[in-house]
Amino acid sequence: MATTRKKAAKHAPNKAALKTQASTKKASTKKASTKKASTKKASTKKASTRKAPSTKDAPTKAAKHTPNKAAKHAPNKAAQQSRASAKKASTRQAAPPKAAPSKKASPRQAAPPKAAPPKAAPALKPTAPARPAPRVPPVLVRPAGGGRVVEILDAEQPIEALRRYLAKIVGTASVQEGQVALGSAQLLLLPIAREHRGGAEVKALLDLVLSRWVAFPDPAGFHAQEFLRNAFAAVGEDRERIAQLLELVPAEPSSELLLAIACAHAIAGDRPAMVAALRGALAAGVTAAQVRRDGDLARFLDDPELLELLDGARAPAIPVDLDPHLEPVREALDALVSTLEDLGQRGTLNPPATLDLVLSAERAKKIQLPNDYRALLTIADGFSIWDNAFLGTIDYRTDTPLAKSAREYLEMSAGYGATGIDECVPIANWGQPNDWLLFDPHGTIRGGEPGYVLMLNADELPIDDLVAALDRIARIAADVLGTN
Repeated sequence: MATTRKKAAKHAPNKAALKTQASTKKASTKKASTKKASTKKASTKKASTRKAPSTKDAPTKAAKHTPNKAAKHAPNKAAQQSRASAKKASTRQAAPPKAAPSKKASPRQAAPPKAAPPKAAPALKPTAPARPAPRVPPVLVRPAGGGRVVEILDAEQPIEALRRYLAKIVGTASVQEGQVALGSAQLLLLPIAREHRGGAEVKALLDLVLSRWVAFPDPAGFHAQEFLRNAFAAVGEDRERIAQLLELVPAEPSSELLLAIACAHAIAGDRPAMVAALRGALAAGVTAAQVRRDGDLARFLDDPELLELLDGARAPAIPVDLDPHLEPVREALDALVSTLEDLGQRGTLNPPATLDLVLSAERAKKIQLPNDYRALLTIADGFSIWDNAFLGTIDYRTDTPLAKSAREYLEMSAGYGATGIDECVPIANWGQPNDWLLFDPHGTIRGGEPGYVLMLNADELPIDDLVAALDRIARIAADVLGTN
């Protein structure tokens, strides 16, 4: 961040110099002023056409050295700010003294001696501490007609404002009117559900929306399901209204809506209905870890039927078969080490582990590692190379700094609503707090079969196997370090 600020500062106008120029112009004759103004106009036009120096990142790896990834889809936000600042400076009324051209920042410097593994930080809010996952993480998507939604929410009596809005709709609502009504109701439910679950305000709001449900044009769409999800979270022990809400659930509900239904049954004390809803939620993609983490379901976690249901949701066993993987993994690791040594980088490889130790670590952590990573651990029981740190058996057995970083990352991501990520197994930190190579045992994040997935800030990139992951590091290192 410091480097980016310096770049922006080099192109910022000298405020003192501008004041001096202004004083000189006032003292000069009108003819001279006219001539200077003409010269100044040409100078300004020339300055405005100058382009701020760009900071082009090397593919993927160079993005790792952006000082802070503050948003999911802004991996190089600092560089954008630098360009915006330089452009703003170039369009000021008086052209600043021409700055010497800045040298393009090197994408990467030689790696310093290895310190402790990086500490994980929140992906979406880097300065905020990790927080417990809400039971139903809200998905705040601004509906069409956002201005009307704001008017309703900001009213002194928002439920009455929504009532007046609905009263003006004659017959079937338009798509926009339906989104405004359901979006407003959904956002109104969020705070009162936390503070007054099952209270008078919740009942009044639910009754109002349900009385006009047939007028909404898309009762199975996103906004309708989001309203129902928050309604089940807010309804409390009111079985009568739970039954009314159940009649409105579409034929293909989202996994999050199914989990909310299960939680509503749990709060109401309807155990059979809760188990049935959980069965559907697990089949739709909700993970056993999500169920165990949900406070509304906590009192049922010792229930034998629920335990059996959660056990059945575990990933299938991975039979031990290292032989097909040992040679390819060894060759890929040797090639990576050789490539980085040629580029002046050295890694730290730990001594190999026995297969018994690997399997013991899996049992201690209650995880299953893929066979190619089991093979790697019998070659090097964890290692650090370039900025990447691969977990070893000690990281799976104890709470090492690397293990703690991995745990915090997974918990934080699950708290922000990343379905299935809490079931993933951390394999390696990819150089930044929110960049991790994971093993997805259910294929939930990969969108298919179980396998590796590379999380770059919050973007998912499926990786074929461990050999492909090691080869990726070698290729990016050659691209980045080979140009320095």
